[in-house]
Amino acid sequence: MNDDGGQALVIAVLALGIAATVIGGLRMAQDRIVMLHRERRAGEAAVEAATAVIADAYLAEIRRAASATSSPAPMPDVFGAVMSSGSREAARIAASGVSLANGAREIDEVTVRCERTLVEVSLHVSGTSYRAGFPAVACSPR
Repeated sequence: MNDDGGQALVIAVLALGIAATVIGGLRMAQDRIVMLHRERRAGEAAVEAATAVIADAYLAEIRRAASATSSPAPMPDVFGAVMSSGSREAARIAASGVSLANGAREIDEVTVRCERTLVEVSLHVSGTSYRAGFPAVACSPR
């Protein structure tokens, strides 16, 4: 009878070891999924913040041209406003702040495209590209 009890104990310990390994693996997988979800949310929020800054630069240029009193009224330089290094740097700073607040890394670069009737802002967070944009009037170089 002692031999059967000893074998049952070994099997029980082996089963507990397997269960502990499985639970540990599940926990690591869960942590990885949560981390990836956090990085994705941070990237999405960062690109939205950068796009808001570029949209503000766009709107400021439209308003500047509309408020001019000269005749004929000047054409807005939409391309220059959204593509300026100042606008891109302000967008990068806003994106970095949001990214850091959401537990991701600082943003190294924000890319802006201004073609036809679309402004598109993109950036990378942990190797993943994020994009956002908005429609724009007269988005072409002068």
